Amino acid sequence: MTVGFNYVDKVIWPDKPRAGITRYGLAVALPLAAFAVTHALFPFDRSLFSPLLELSIVCVAIFGGVSAGVVATATALLLNILTLQPTGPWQTPDPKTVLNGFAFVFAGVLVSFVAGSVSSLNRKVAIERRRLEDTLSCIGDAVISTDLRGNVLFINPAAEKATGWKSSEAIGRDSEEIFSIVNRETNVRVESPIYRVLASGRTGGLALDTVLMRRDGSQIPVSDSAAPVRDSEGRIIGAVMVFRDISARREHEATWLQTQRLASVGRLAATIAHELNNPLQATSNLLFIISQGGKPETLQAHAVEAMKELQRAADIAHQTLSFVRGAGERSSISVGQLFDEVLSLNRNKLKNKNVDVAKHYTAETMITARTGEIRQVLGNLIGNSLDALELNGKLHLRAKPTECLGRQVIQFVVADNGSGISKEHQRKVFEPFFTTKKDVGTGLGLWVVKKIMDSEGGCVRIRSKTGLGTVTRLCWPLLPKRNADEIAAEEQAATASTFHS
Repeated sequence: MTVGFNYVDKVIWPDKPRAGITRYGLAVALPLAAFAVTHALFPFDRSLFSPLLELSIVCVAIFGGVSAGVVATATALLLNILTLQPTGPWQTPDPKTVLNGFAFVFAGVLVSFVAGSVSSLNRKVAIERRRLEDTLSCIGDAVISTDLRGNVLFINPAAEKATGWKSSEAIGRDSEEIFSIVNRETNVRVESPIYRVLASGRTGGLALDTVLMRRDGSQIPVSDSAAPVRDSEGRIIGAVMVFRDISARREHEATWLQTQRLASVGRLAATIAHELNNPLQATSNLLFIISQGGKPETLQAHAVEAMKELQRAADIAHQTLSFVRGAGERSSISVGQLFDEVLSLNRNKLKNKNVDVAKHYTAETMITARTGEIRQVLGNLIGNSLDALELNGKLHLRAKPTECLGRQVIQFVVADNGSGISKEHQRKVFEPFFTTKKDVGTGLGLWVVKKIMDSEGGCVRIRSKTGLGTVTRLCWPLLPKRNADEIAAEEQAATASTFHS
């Protein structure tokens, strides 16, 4: 249906003006055909204003313009004079006939002007509309436009590919049926950004954890921006949404995260080797003493010490592997335990630089998180501070419950009196692969910190001054990031449970 309409649309209002021979040939042919049909079917109709004759003038004006309509009017008048109103040189024209002729010419010119002008304007509008559709069809991003009720008016090929709906099938349907989105983790349906835009009149977008349900049932992660469409008076007449498939970007980010984990292990390799060597060396010495014999009480005490040293080595190996493995499930963990684990991995660096660690937190402060993620965040920040510190430097670690933007959070502070970061570099610290540590830096540490904080709905801020030190603040939400649909679903389930009980 749409294809047929587009074909008719181009026939009536083509992209290029018709040739003169076509327009004026039509101006002669159509009135002649109308005159012949009228004379054959209605031989007693002698009026200039026969319906078919007037229709022929309108059609010529629409197809050929004002001038062609005027020619069609003249042709119709001439045919009428030559065939239906014969006069001789000795006969005086009937005044009524002359008056009808002038009226016909006036009406024909007027109709030609109106129909031709409207046709010309419609042709310009049709050309611009097709040009806009061609432009939107060529861009790489998916585009869907809707009317005020949220029904689809236009969908470009990129949107067809992303949603699995063809344009001919999608046009006229509810946009939520075409662009069906759910939360990636809970699979709960998310409100369409088009309806939010139509209701609020403001530009909006999607959360990072949103996926598009395609027509075949498969899912793809998408990023989106929707905006209202307004008329000349500022009234909302529809909405337009631009989105794209970010599957490739997600894969790249996952690869970068894994690369950073491996890079973190590489940076800690020397430290881990040293830390493992200490308990293993102590265990070796204790076993040698035990092998020399002695009192049972003494040998038992040495055996207990050897077991403690081996457990210490196992703990170090376990902490190291946690940086390589995935983030895991969410669990509740003490911030004191988190800080102690990260500090234990950097024990050698703390000792060599004689760093004074000021701890401003309590073991009772708990946080719910994926331990691999929060440990990686704190590990990157503390590692950066230790790299910036000189001999006898000071490291401040703080964690306390507080409120940020109306949400309950745990605020972490990692501060040092090291070399600091210049203003020029502060603007780039969260960019991937930006680093000032050319020998050991990967440039992904703070980028990973920012990505993890964004995914949790938290925030990270850095203040620094060259020569004085750096202060980094994290706001980690006490509850996992949730969208409005998840909260509504939970409230509905709670209400239903109360009702049934």
